[in-house]
Amino acid sequence: MERRLFEIVGGWVRTTPEAEVKLMLDRHSQHHAWRARQWWDRLPVLDDVDREGLVVQPTPAVGAVMAELTKLTELQGTAIRLAGLYRVALARVHVSYRAHRKLADEVADSSTVRTLEIVRRDVVRDWTEGEAALQSLLISRESVDGAASTVARLELLVSNGG
Repeated sequence: MERRLFEIVGGWVRTTPEAEVKLMLDRHSQHHAWRARQWWDRLPVLDDVDREGLVVQPTPAVGAVMAELTKLTELQGTAIRLAGLYRVALARVHVSYRAHRKLADEVADSSTVRTLEIVRRDVVRDWTEGEAALQSLLISRESVDGAASTVARLELLVSNGG
């Protein structure tokens, strides 16, 4: 998910008209890339293990959400992009990291536990900043309705796909 979010969010930077949001998205895209590298570095390096084969969407629903995020264009507005990213995707990334942390063993998974603690804090900072940016853009009935319908559409994808 982090690698896909890096690609998606990075792709939005060029077409985002609001300078402050553009800078934030560029920064957050790089954070997604960094987190993806952290997870890549923790995959096993063995002759008989295909590391790329281990990097897959957790569920078809997550793949569907990522595909929908990719389709959000500048013509639809920045608020809908931010709503999809911060109210659905990043919120679920955070919850996923929390669930993984609860399952991780302090001794056997110490490297993973440390990484989870670091990336969870990083995600919360990005999530909070992104939510604040979204709220600053919710200034009209159109922007509020667009953000709400995007969140509803993405949540339905997740709930229908598991």
